[in-house]
Amino acid sequence: MKFLLSLACLLNISAFFAQVDVIVGGTPEPMLLSVAPPDSIVNFPDTEAEYPGGPDSLAEFIFLNFILPNDTMDIEFNDERVYLSFIVEKDGSLSNVVVEKGVNEVYDSICVAVVKLMPNWIPAQKNGLAVRSLMRLPISIDDAIIGTDNDFAEEDWSEEDSEDEGSNRKFGNGHYAGFDVYISQFANENGDAIFDKNPYWEINQMKSFGMNYNLFDLKFPIVGKSLGITTGFGFGYHNYSFTNNYVLAHTADTIFAVQDTVFNFTKNKLQVGTISIPLLLDYSLDKNFDKSYFIAVGVIGSYNYGTKQSLTGSYSNGDQFVNSTISSFNMNRWTLDATTRFGYGHFGMFISYQLNSMFKTGHTVAVYPFRIGFNILFGL
Repeated sequence: MKFLLSLACLLNISAFFAQVDVIVGGTPEPMLLSVAPPDSIVNFPDTEAEYPGGPDSLAEFIFLNFILPNDTMDIEFNDERVYLSFIVEKDGSLSNVVVEKGVNEVYDSICVAVVKLMPNWIPAQKNGLAVRSLMRLPISIDDAIIGTDNDFAEEDWSEEDSEDEGSNRKFGNGHYAGFDVYISQFANENGDAIFDKNPYWEINQMKSFGMNYNLFDLKFPIVGKSLGITTGFGFGYHNYSFTNNYVLAHTADTIFAVQDTVFNFTKNKLQVGTISIPLLLDYSLDKNFDKSYFIAVGVIGSYNYGTKQSLTGSYSNGDQFVNSTISSFNMNRWTLDATTRFGYGHFGMFISYQLNSMFKTGHTVAVYPFRIGFNILFGL
């Protein structure tokens, strides 16, 4: 009996030691207790996932694809935001789109639909490898419906310039509104400044200055914001200083001048007030008005609303006199100038040449004013 009991104990001890690995010398290798699944989300990647083209392209995509059904136009909102989250997979596709904080059922569902329409993103990376990542995206309902202040990449006026960088007008960045300061010269029909048979039309160009105050302009696009048609509205003051001692006179059919042999005029000026409207082909190299070279070529139509001749001199006793004569002087009420304007940013130069004579045809010789000056532009 004792023999059988001893044999049983021996067998149990042998079985126990047979199940244990005996390590002889050295240090045991550490055991990996758990391994993260290969498709888990990486919370702290080296580079975050990104919409292709960056934030501006993302804003453009949301704006173009946020479509309101007709029966939701009367829903009120005050720049509210829908907060979404989704997973950007290793291949850039999106999954698990969730509304974390919504506005209402309509806007929430539209935002989810917009995200599901998005193209593949650029996935996040960890150690040089694409990984899955969780993204959170707030969508402003205001921006999604009426657009943001950012310029979109497409060269389409209706989308790109609904909010113009550097200008808050839809039709902006024309090169007309501002101040023009210039000097003038009279030219005859041959383009010369000398009037041999009519010396009273000879003027001193350095004293014949003028100014235009152009209140506003509108640039209608042809190609993006670079090329367009610019028009506007302005007032002009033209001052022509005669070199000789002549007093203008006219009949119903003529205009001429009589030389005054009694007094020497210190100033002999013809002053003209006009209202003008331009029509310019306007081109700028850059969208940013402040940092763009520009050139504008076209015509400026003007209406002459008032003319007078001012004479300043002195009597034999030394007393000063100023005489003014207000008259139309048989001038053309409507004139048309060809002009070229060019420059950089808010500063430029211009030249213009009147295409029709200053005075009515047949009343005197043809007189064509020529102007050159500089301008300071508002850039509205």
